[in-house]
This record gives sequence, C-alpha cells and structure tokens, in this order.
Amino acid sequence: MRERKQAIALIIFFVVILSSLFLFSDYRFTPLAAAKAHSDVGKNQTLLGDVDLGWGKVYIFDTDIGLRTVTSTKSSFLWRAPVSVRIEKSEDVIKTVGWMSYTTKEGKQVTVLAVEANDPQVAYIEAGPADNRVRKEITKDGPTIFSWNKAIQANNGLNALALSADGSTLYEYRYPKNTNIFRAEDFRWYKTSGE
Repeated sequence: MRERKQAIALIIFFVVILSSLFLFSDYRFTPLAAAKAHSDVGKNQTLLGDVDLGWGKVYIFDTDIGLRTVTSTKSSFLWRAPVSVRIEKSEDVIKTVGWMSYTTKEGKQVTVLAVEANDPQVAYIEAGPADNRVRKEITKDGPTIFSWNKAIQANNGLNALALSADGSTLYEYRYPKNTNIFRAEDFRWYKTSGE
C-alpha cells in the first residue's frame, strides 16, 4: 500500500513538472496556439490571415502593440513559434500588414507578404522575383497574402507593385529614392507619380 502511494505521488509530481514546463515554454498543441503564445504577440490579437506551409504555418495578427507576423513550426508532436516580425501600423492608403522571410535550421524557407489597399484605383498587387512573379486581385474582406517557398529580401528581389485595372503601376514597395539613409520605417509603398 505504501509503495502504491509513493508511485502515485511520483506520477503526480512528474505530471505537475511536465505541465509547468509545457505552460512556461513556447510549445503548444496547435500552430495557432503556439503563435498566440509568442511573447511578441500579446493577449489582445486579431487574426488577419494565415499561410499553410506543410512543415509550418505563418499567422498575421493585428495586436495592441502593432502588426505581427509569426511562424509556427512542428517539433515532434508539439508546435512552437520561433520567430516574429513586427510592422508599424500606418494610415497609408496602401500598406503592408504582414511580412516575413525566414529560413529554418533545417533549410526550409518561406517568404510572406500581406498587403491592404484602400485606394480604389488599385486593382492588383504583383510581387516576387523575376522567375516567380505573382499577381493577385485586391480583396476587400482582408489582406491580400502572397507566399513563396524561398527566402526573398524585401528590398532586393520582392519588387512589389500596386497596379490599376489596366495594369499601370500606381505604387512601388521600396525605400525612398535619392537617399543614402535607410530606415525600416521608410520602407513602404510610394506612389510612382512622386514621393
């Protein structure tokens, strides 16, 4: 009887320890739970969209502390969110609400771009390297989301454009022209007719 009580106490002890480790670590049972548990996401978040990668998932959140793009990856039977990207909120008529270019330790790659356009002249967004350009119609019920299974630099290879219905370029996603000072907050959508 005494041995049985000791065995039960030992099992309870291990369950409590494992539960504590689980709760205070980044590991969760679902990819969304792992993304929400990331320290950079916060408690009040709205899911704007997601991309299923097979080996992981990318989530785009609007939070109290800004826009966040979070990647969740599978680790045995659990999920964790190893990386998050922050984007400042903006009142621009066309804005990036999600961005990530990520390579795992195993060499798996992803690039995600999510754009919202409130300019009625913008009908399409086109982005991607020359050998893998993608054009999508603007959606009114959420961001227009692009993804590629390779790492692409935003300022060198993405070449994102906002196009009118007739295919004319209205905006470019880039740094300002004629500058030698590059700040992250200056990398945004610029009208092609002027800065």
